[in-house]
Amino acid sequence: MEIQVKKLRDALDLIVPVIPGKTQVKSVSYVRLGEGRVVATNLTISAAFQLPGANEDLLLPGKDAMEFLKYALGAAMAQITADDGKVTITAGGMETSFTDVPSVDEFPPLPKVEGENQGVINGDMLVRTLVALVPYAASENTRPVLNGVNLTPGDEVEAAAADGFRLAWRAIPGRLSGPSMIIPHKGVDVLEHLWKRAAAPELSGVSDIAGLARAQRLIRLNWGEKHLKLQFDSVTLIICLITGSYPNYHQLIPKETQPPVTVDAEEMYRALSQMAHVAKDNRGIVRLRWEEEVLQLSAKGEAQEVSVPIPAQLTEPGSTAINIQYLREYFKGLSGMVSLQAESPTSPVLFTYRGKPDIVVMPMFVEKDAKAKAEVEEVVEEAEAEIEEEIDEPIDEQVEEPIEKPVEEPVKKKVKAKK
Repeated sequence: MEIQVKKLRDALDLIVPVIPGKTQVKSVSYVRLGEGRVVATNLTISAAFQLPGANEDLLLPGKDAMEFLKYALGAAMAQITADDGKVTITAGGMETSFTDVPSVDEFPPLPKVEGENQGVINGDMLVRTLVALVPYAASENTRPVLNGVNLTPGDEVEAAAADGFRLAWRAIPGRLSGPSMIIPHKGVDVLEHLWKRAAAPELSGVSDIAGLARAQRLIRLNWGEKHLKLQFDSVTLIICLITGSYPNYHQLIPKETQPPVTVDAEEMYRALSQMAHVAKDNRGIVRLRWEEEVLQLSAKGEAQEVSVPIPAQLTEPGSTAINIQYLREYFKGLSGMVSLQAESPTSPVLFTYRGKPDIVVMPMFVEKDAKAKAEVEEVVEEAEAEIEEEIDEPIDEQVEEPIEKPVEEPVKKKVKAKK
């Protein structure tokens, strides 16, 4: 078969990120051509892209083929032939052959998405939200349901991600009906890659430049209990969902009636940078106390203490203590005003900023705050007991330590998800 070099090269560049680096299934280290498309899979994520001219069924080592075609003339025609485990590509006088190529029959078929849940959503909003939230998903595998972004359909789709110490969420305009789904972080990475390179606006009914500017890039979703299929332009992406029930994170969000304190993001980041070297000596703890239009930040190290005031807008005094790493990650690159609020020194702290997902960060406290610690433990026990009664399963009481030094402990509410 013959395919223009540029079209083949673009298709492979689009789809090779799905190919696994290491695998025990030899066939999935190849891409499949045939039926006018190219397909790749790593057994948990599968992607297909329409490729006119790819009509002969064969497997091609995608990454090696990409390397061969890198410097070939884009307008040239690539001739691809397969014969008894050998695949040959000829383009512009160059030729390469691949031997010991598996049979097409060994390549896994695309998973069938079982479920009647379907809908269409603004793809730009969906992808932007998933990408913004995925850094807050857990990276360790101790609680698998936290290893992705949770989508809850409704009149407004809500997305959330958490790692046990931080929680972030954002609403996505658009109505979907059906059960919630947990998209693994690798699936979000692949979706972002494909969306950037292959998405095109929906132009049906568009007849002028103004309409073109307003045209949305849409994604069609179809999902069941195990898989989510996303379709846009010439791309089909199928992701294996994380099974399990996501924790009820709404109980961690402070009440909106709590008066916030508002600070300038750049001033806050500058202050945090001034005390970073001191805070690291004490498990990264930074204390925040606000009153009389000033937010006072302080940190204590082994042989040094530092305190930095910044202007603040507030109506009621308050205080909390947070890991400096989480604060610096949040405030880095922001400009303008950021609001934070906490019901008490031992309650979760809510951060809000225009254009960024709302996040909740669990506070930390020092050993001398024994009374506060006891109060928090009591609240956690009551919350766990209530949720345990709902899901009729034991609660995992293991407490994860964010930093190794045993001087101080983080305040943390952990909920074991329903299996």
